[in-house]
Amino acid sequence: MIKALVRVAIMKRSVRQSTTKFLWVISAICIAQSAFTQTNGIKASNIFGRKYKTGETYRYKLTMEESHNGKWDHTNIAICELRVVKDSAGVPYDEVHWISRKTITGKDTIDVTSAARSVKPYRISLDTRGKIDLPAITVPDMTEPIQDFNTFFVAVSPMLGIGKLKKTGDSSLSKDPVTADFSNGSYILKGEDCIALSVKMISNTKQQVVIHSSFSPPSQACLSFLIPDMNTPVIADTINNFQMVMQAGPDKYNVQYGREYFYINSTLQKSDGKIVKAVMSNFLDLKLKINCNKDYKECQFEMPFAEQRTLVLEKL
Repeated sequence: MIKALVRVAIMKRSVRQSTTKFLWVISAICIAQSAFTQTNGIKASNIFGRKYKTGETYRYKLTMEESHNGKWDHTNIAICELRVVKDSAGVPYDEVHWISRKTITGKDTIDVTSAARSVKPYRISLDTRGKIDLPAITVPDMTEPIQDFNTFFVAVSPMLGIGKLKKTGDSSLSKDPVTADFSNGSYILKGEDCIALSVKMISNTKQQVVIHSSFSPPSQACLSFLIPDMNTPVIADTINNFQMVMQAGPDKYNVQYGREYFYINSTLQKSDGKIVKAVMSNFLDLKLKINCNKDYKECQFEMPFAEQRTLVLEKL
């Protein structure tokens, strides 16, 4: 049911510099798709499907806490306003307007509200005829909230099979894993991941349902690894499902590979299908090879890197 047009990708969030050398690391995840279209017979849930009311406005707060190797690094907080509109074909959409954003570190708080407000409004839809396109990121400071916000919507989209969930315990597993290429021709020279998708109803009350959406390594390898070392699991008994190469300097490259997975528990309001609250837990366990040659050999050193992000989306 998940087709090639659905793309699951980890995207770059930050670049860190050590005291003596540059160390590039990946942070976080997003759903990055060129055209996530709810068509081809996909059905909405008749229990908690999204019901749109043209002209309605509502807001969300997105809080993201990120830790590196078990130590808290920073927290991002962003707020957006959604306005229900229809396209020329009469398909309802949420038009996303970003209102504010700030980053809290151990040293200070950085307010980039001006960047948030400069993001051009864009549209996403949980209607079976609509799309959840990731907009072009033209404001770098808004990369993380825009990408993660889309991820929360994809996690409860009809395309993932939530229309099959009728009672607590019901689940749906996508037939094939989704492989994505997130190379960008710039700082990410090579980037691929492979994800297995599933959804499950874990709670069903009179007013709400809770959906568990899982994005995890598949049971069998589905990437052609760049170097033989990548065939050795970074996490025992779990295949590696992520690889990336970044430019480190003239004729020098940093190579990262390992396991990435995340899951989202979403509480949906039955009356209109809106997300009331959702929590994402995102884990990345990598091995980094630093300052390698063009064949990704003779690296200066290797090191493990673990990142965990916890995100909370709340309807205000």
